[in-house]
Amino acid sequence: MSYKIRNSIALGVLLLLVFGIGGYISLIYQPGKIKSLQKEAKQIESQLQDNAMQMRAITDMQNTLRETVHRWNNRSKEIPEFDVSSQTYGYLSHIIDESGFMKLNLAFNGTKSFPKYGFNTYHVIGTAEFPNIFRFIWLLENGRRLYKINTITVRSEEKPDSTKNTPTIRLNYEMDLQAYFTSEQSLSTPVANPDSTPQPITSNPFEPSIFQIVPGNTKNLVEVDKISVKAVADDKALILDNAGNLVTLKLGDEVYLGKVTAINPEDGSIVFTMNRGGIIDTVKKQIVFDKTQRGIMQ
Repeated sequence: MSYKIRNSIALGVLLLLVFGIGGYISLIYQPGKIKSLQKEAKQIESQLQDNAMQMRAITDMQNTLRETVHRWNNRSKEIPEFDVSSQTYGYLSHIIDESGFMKLNLAFNGTKSFPKYGFNTYHVIGTAEFPNIFRFIWLLENGRRLYKINTITVRSEEKPDSTKNTPTIRLNYEMDLQAYFTSEQSLSTPVANPDSTPQPITSNPFEPSIFQIVPGNTKNLVEVDKISVKAVADDKALILDNAGNLVTLKLGDEVYLGKVTAINPEDGSIVFTMNRGGIIDTVKKQIVFDKTQRGIMQ
Protein backbone atom coordinates (compact mmCIF):
# COMPACT_ATOMS: atom_id res chain seq x y z
CA MET A 1 0.00 0.00 0.00
CA SER A 2 1.38 3.32 -1.02
CA TYR A 3 2.16 6.10 1.38
CA LYS A 4 -0.54 8.29 -0.13
CA ILE A 5 -3.27 5.73 0.44
CA ARG A 6 -2.22 5.15 4.03
CA ASN A 7 -2.34 8.88 4.71
CA SER A 8 -5.78 9.11 3.17
CA ILE A 9 -7.07 6.26 5.34
CA ALA A 10 -5.55 7.77 8.46
CA LEU A 11 -7.03 11.14 7.61
CA GLY A 12 -10.47 9.57 7.04
CA VAL A 13 -10.34 7.75 10.36
CA LEU A 14 -9.29 10.95 12.08
CA LEU A 15 -12.15 12.86 10.47
CA LEU A 16 -14.62 10.16 11.54
CA LEU A 17 -13.33 10.42 15.10
CA VAL A 18 -13.57 14.24 15.05
CA PHE A 19 -17.09 14.25 13.62
CA GLY A 20 -18.17 11.44 15.92
CA ILE A 21 -16.82 13.05 19.05
CA GLY A 22 -18.08 16.49 17.94
CA GLY A 23 -21.52 15.13 17.16
CA TYR A 24 -21.70 13.36 20.51
CA ILE A 25 -20.67 16.49 22.35
CA SER A 26 -22.97 18.80 20.36
CA LEU A 27 -26.02 16.56 20.06
CA ILE A 28 -25.97 14.45 23.22
CA TYR A 29 -23.56 15.61 25.91
CA GLN A 30 -24.05 19.39 25.81
CA PRO A 31 -27.91 19.35 25.60
CA GLY A 32 -28.00 17.00 28.55
CA LYS A 33 -25.56 19.15 30.47
CA ILE A 34 -27.49 22.31 29.67
CA LYS A 35 -30.76 20.69 30.76
CA SER A 36 -29.14 19.55 34.00
CA LEU A 37 -27.73 23.02 34.65
CA GLN A 38 -31.11 24.64 33.90
CA LYS A 39 -32.80 22.27 36.34
CA GLU A 40 -30.19 23.07 38.98
CA ALA A 41 -30.64 26.82 38.31
CA LYS A 42 -34.40 26.50 38.82
CA GLN A 43 -33.83 24.67 42.09
CA ILE A 44 -31.47 27.38 43.26
CA GLU A 45 -33.96 30.09 42.22
CA SER A 46 -36.76 28.28 44.07
CA GLN A 47 -34.58 28.03 47.19
CA LEU A 48 -33.79 31.73 46.95
CA GLN A 49 -37.52 32.52 46.69
CA ASP A 50 -38.21 30.28 49.67
CA ASN A 51 -35.48 32.06 51.60
CA ALA A 52 -37.00 35.45 50.72
CA MET A 53 -40.44 34.28 51.85
CA GLN A 54 -38.94 32.89 55.04
CA MET A 55 -37.18 36.20 55.69
CA ARG A 56 -40.43 38.10 55.17
CA ALA A 57 -42.23 35.66 57.47
CA ILE A 58 -39.52 36.12 60.10
CA THR A 59 -39.80 39.91 59.77
CA ASP A 60 -43.59 39.74 60.14
CA MET A 61 -43.28 37.51 63.19
CA GLN A 62 -40.75 39.88 64.74
CA ASN A 63 -43.12 42.82 64.16
CA THR A 64 -46.01 40.87 65.66
CA LEU A 65 -43.86 39.94 68.66
CA ARG A 66 -42.83 43.56 69.23
CA GLU A 67 -46.45 44.70 68.99
CA THR A 68 -47.62 41.97 71.37
CA VAL A 69 -44.90 42.81 73.89
CA HIS A 70 -45.78 46.51 73.61
CA ARG A 71 -49.47 45.79 74.17
CA TRP A 72 -48.63 43.55 77.10
CA ASN A 73 -46.40 46.16 78.71
CA ASN A 74 -49.05 48.84 78.16
CA ARG A 75 -52.17 46.79 78.86
CA SER A 76 -54.96 48.61 80.64
CA LYS A 77 -56.88 45.59 81.97
CA GLU A 78 -56.32 43.20 84.82
CA ILE A 79 -58.16 39.88 85.01
CA PRO A 80 -58.38 38.16 88.41
CA GLU A 81 -58.04 34.43 88.97
CA PHE A 82 -61.64 34.25 90.22
CA ASP A 83 -64.75 36.39 90.53
CA VAL A 84 -67.41 36.48 93.27
CA SER A 85 -70.58 38.54 93.51
CA SER A 86 -69.40 40.67 96.43
CA GLN A 87 -66.23 41.55 94.53
CA THR A 88 -68.17 42.66 91.45
CA TYR A 89 -70.71 44.60 93.53
CA GLY A 90 -67.89 46.43 95.30
CA TYR A 91 -66.26 47.33 91.98
CA LEU A 92 -69.57 48.61 90.55
CA SER A 93 -70.19 50.65 93.70
CA HIS A 94 -66.80 52.29 93.27
CA ILE A 95 -67.71 53.21 89.68
CA ILE A 96 -71.04 54.68 90.86
CA ASP A 97 -69.12 56.93 93.25
CA GLU A 98 -67.39 58.41 90.20
CA SER A 99 -70.33 58.43 87.78
CA GLY A 100 -73.03 59.86 90.06
CA PHE A 101 -76.10 58.54 91.87
CA MET A 102 -77.65 55.37 90.48
CA LYS A 103 -79.94 52.70 91.85
CA LEU A 104 -78.50 49.26 91.15
CA ASN A 105 -79.54 45.69 91.91
CA LEU A 106 -77.20 42.81 91.06
CA ALA A 107 -78.25 39.17 90.49
CA PHE A 108 -75.88 36.28 89.66
CA ASN A 109 -76.93 34.37 86.51
CA GLY A 110 -74.27 31.67 86.18
CA THR A 111 -70.71 30.88 85.11
CA LYS A 112 -69.26 29.94 81.73
CA SER A 113 -65.78 28.39 81.74
CA PHE A 114 -63.17 27.70 79.04
CA PRO A 115 -59.72 26.05 79.28
CA LYS A 116 -57.84 29.23 80.21
CA TYR A 117 -60.56 31.71 81.18
CA GLY A 118 -64.22 32.16 81.98
CA PHE A 119 -66.78 34.72 83.06
CA ASN A 120 -69.65 35.13 85.48
CA THR A 121 -72.83 36.67 84.13
CA TYR A 122 -74.79 39.15 86.25
CA HIS A 123 -78.19 40.69 85.59
CA VAL A 124 -78.12 44.34 86.63
CA ILE A 125 -81.26 46.45 86.92
CA GLY A 126 -81.83 49.95 88.28
CA THR A 127 -82.67 53.59 87.56
CA ALA A 128 -80.49 56.59 86.79
CA GLU A 129 -80.43 59.88 84.94
CA PHE A 130 -78.79 59.89 81.52
CA PRO A 131 -75.48 61.66 82.37
CA ASN A 132 -74.88 59.27 85.27
CA ILE A 133 -75.61 56.06 83.37
CA PHE A 134 -73.52 57.31 80.43
CA ARG A 135 -70.50 57.84 82.71
CA PHE A 136 -71.17 54.51 84.45
CA ILE A 137 -71.06 52.57 81.17
CA TRP A 138 -67.96 54.45 79.99
CA LEU A 139 -66.09 53.80 83.25
CA LEU A 140 -67.16 50.15 83.21
CA GLU A 141 -65.93 49.57 79.64
CA ASN A 142 -62.71 51.58 80.11
CA GLY A 143 -61.84 50.72 83.70
CA ARG A 144 -58.92 48.55 84.82
CA ARG A 145 -61.03 45.41 85.35
CA LEU A 146 -62.29 43.39 82.38
CA TYR A 147 -66.09 43.64 82.33
CA LYS A 148 -68.23 43.47 79.20
CA ILE A 149 -71.85 44.50 78.71
CA ASN A 150 -73.49 41.76 76.66
CA THR A 151 -77.00 43.25 76.36
CA ILE A 152 -78.61 46.44 77.63
CA THR A 153 -82.16 47.82 77.57
CA VAL A 154 -83.02 51.39 78.54
CA ARG A 155 -86.53 52.86 78.96
CA SER A 156 -87.22 56.50 79.81
CA GLU A 157 -89.78 57.61 82.38
CA GLU A 158 -90.98 61.09 83.37
CA LYS A 159 -90.96 61.97 87.07
CA PRO A 160 -92.53 65.17 88.46
CA ASP A 161 -89.92 67.54 89.92
CA SER A 162 -91.07 70.36 92.20
CA THR A 163 -87.75 72.21 91.69
CA LYS A 164 -88.06 72.46 87.88
CA ASN A 165 -90.63 73.55 85.31
CA THR A 166 -90.24 70.25 83.48
CA PRO A 167 -90.33 66.65 84.74
CA THR A 168 -87.10 64.78 85.43
CA ILE A 169 -86.30 62.05 82.90
CA ARG A 170 -85.31 58.88 84.73
CA LEU A 171 -83.96 55.86 82.84
CA ASN A 172 -84.93 52.34 83.85
CA TYR A 173 -82.12 50.07 82.64
CA GLU A 174 -81.38 46.36 82.50
CA MET A 175 -78.08 44.87 81.39
CA ASP A 176 -76.35 41.50 81.29
CA LEU A 177 -72.81 41.98 82.55
CA GLN A 178 -69.90 39.56 82.07
CA ALA A 179 -67.13 39.57 84.70
CA TYR A 180 -64.02 37.78 83.39
CA PHE A 181 -61.48 35.66 85.26
CA THR A 182 -58.48 33.59 84.13
CA SER A 183 -56.06 30.92 85.31
CA GLU A 184 -53.13 32.96 83.90
CA GLN A 185 -51.78 34.52 87.06
CA SER A 186 -49.72 37.09 85.17
CA LEU A 187 -52.90 38.73 83.88
CA SER A 188 -54.02 39.56 87.41
CA THR A 189 -51.13 42.00 87.88
CA PRO A 190 -52.68 45.32 88.98
CA VAL A 191 -52.73 48.11 86.39
CA ALA A 192 -53.35 51.83 86.82
CA ASN A 193 -56.72 53.43 86.17
CA PRO A 194 -56.98 55.03 82.71
CA ASP A 195 -56.00 58.69 82.50
CA SER A 196 -58.74 59.51 79.98
CA THR A 197 -62.21 60.66 81.02
CA PRO A 198 -65.60 60.42 79.28
CA GLN A 199 -66.61 63.25 76.98
CA PRO A 200 -68.83 65.89 78.63
CA ILE A 201 -72.56 65.47 78.08
CA THR A 202 -73.95 68.21 75.82
CA SER A 203 -77.41 66.76 75.12
CA ASN A 204 -79.79 64.12 76.39
CA PRO A 205 -81.16 61.84 73.64
CA PHE A 206 -83.92 60.73 76.01
CA GLU A 207 -85.20 64.28 76.57
CA PRO A 208 -88.59 64.49 74.78
CA SER A 209 -89.69 67.51 72.76
CA ILE A 210 -93.15 67.25 74.33
CA PHE A 211 -93.56 65.95 77.88
CA GLN A 212 -96.37 63.64 78.91
CA ILE A 213 -96.51 65.13 82.41
CA VAL A 214 -97.28 68.81 82.97
CA PRO A 215 -95.55 70.05 86.15
CA GLY A 216 -97.72 70.95 89.11
CA ASN A 217 -98.31 74.50 90.30
CA THR A 218 -95.95 74.15 93.24
CA LYS A 219 -95.29 77.93 93.46
CA ASN A 220 -99.01 78.83 93.64
CA LEU A 221 -98.68 80.97 90.52
CA VAL A 222 -101.57 82.59 88.70
CA GLU A 223 -103.35 80.09 86.46
CA VAL A 224 -104.14 81.86 83.20
CA ASP A 225 -107.15 79.67 82.35
CA LYS A 226 -108.84 80.65 85.63
CA ILE A 227 -108.51 84.45 85.70
CA SER A 228 -110.62 87.44 84.68
CA VAL A 229 -109.09 90.77 83.71
CA LYS A 230 -110.40 93.73 85.70
CA ALA A 231 -108.20 96.64 84.62
CA VAL A 232 -105.28 97.33 82.27
CA ALA A 233 -102.85 100.27 82.45
CA ASP A 234 -99.70 101.14 80.49
CA ASP A 235 -97.39 98.68 82.21
CA LYS A 236 -99.55 96.56 84.49
CA ALA A 237 -102.86 94.80 84.74
CA LEU A 238 -105.23 93.88 87.54
CA ILE A 239 -106.73 90.41 87.44
CA LEU A 240 -109.00 88.31 89.61
CA ASP A 241 -107.81 84.74 90.19
CA ASN A 242 -109.97 81.67 90.85
CA ALA A 243 -109.62 82.13 94.61
CA GLY A 244 -111.15 85.61 94.42
CA ASN A 245 -107.88 87.46 94.98
CA LEU A 246 -106.94 90.62 93.08
CA VAL A 247 -103.44 90.28 91.66
CA THR A 248 -101.33 92.84 89.80
CA LEU A 249 -99.31 91.53 86.85
CA LYS A 250 -96.47 93.33 85.05
CA LEU A 251 -94.65 92.59 81.79
CA GLY A 252 -92.36 89.55 82.24
CA ASP A 253 -94.10 88.25 85.39
CA GLU A 254 -94.20 84.48 85.73
CA VAL A 255 -97.50 82.65 85.70
CA TYR A 256 -98.24 78.96 85.84
CA LEU A 257 -96.69 77.37 82.71
CA GLY A 258 -95.79 80.74 81.18
CA LYS A 259 -95.19 84.46 81.57
CA VAL A 260 -96.70 87.83 80.65
CA THR A 261 -95.36 88.92 77.26
CA ALA A 262 -97.61 91.87 76.38
CA ILE A 263 -99.99 94.33 78.07
CA ASN A 264 -102.26 96.29 75.72
CA PRO A 265 -104.27 99.14 77.27
CA GLU A 266 -105.85 99.90 73.87
CA ASP A 267 -108.10 96.82 73.97
CA GLY A 268 -107.68 96.00 77.66
CA SER A 269 -105.85 92.74 77.08
CA ILE A 270 -102.93 90.74 78.46
CA VAL A 271 -100.96 88.27 76.31
CA PHE A 272 -99.32 85.24 77.89
CA THR A 273 -96.75 82.92 76.26
CA MET A 274 -97.34 79.41 77.54
CA ASN A 275 -95.17 76.30 77.58
CA ARG A 276 -97.42 73.32 78.25
CA GLY A 277 -94.83 70.56 78.51
CA GLY A 278 -93.14 71.49 75.23
CA ILE A 279 -96.20 72.83 73.40
CA ILE A 280 -95.72 76.59 72.97
CA ASP A 281 -98.76 78.80 72.43
CA THR A 282 -100.08 82.23 73.31
CA VAL A 283 -103.18 83.07 75.32
CA LYS A 284 -104.89 86.45 75.21
CA LYS A 285 -107.13 87.59 78.07
CA GLN A 286 -109.03 90.90 77.99
CA ILE A 287 -111.73 92.82 79.77
CA VAL A 288 -115.24 91.99 78.58
CA PHE A 289 -118.07 94.23 79.78
CA ASP A 290 -121.72 93.32 80.06
CA LYS A 291 -124.60 95.81 79.84
CA THR A 292 -124.02 96.93 83.45
CA GLN A 293 -120.28 97.58 82.65
CA ARG A 294 -119.26 94.90 85.06
CA GLY A 295 -116.05 93.01 84.13
CA ILE A 296 -116.49 89.32 83.56
CA MET A 297 -113.96 86.65 82.65
CA GLN A 298 -113.45 85.69 78.96
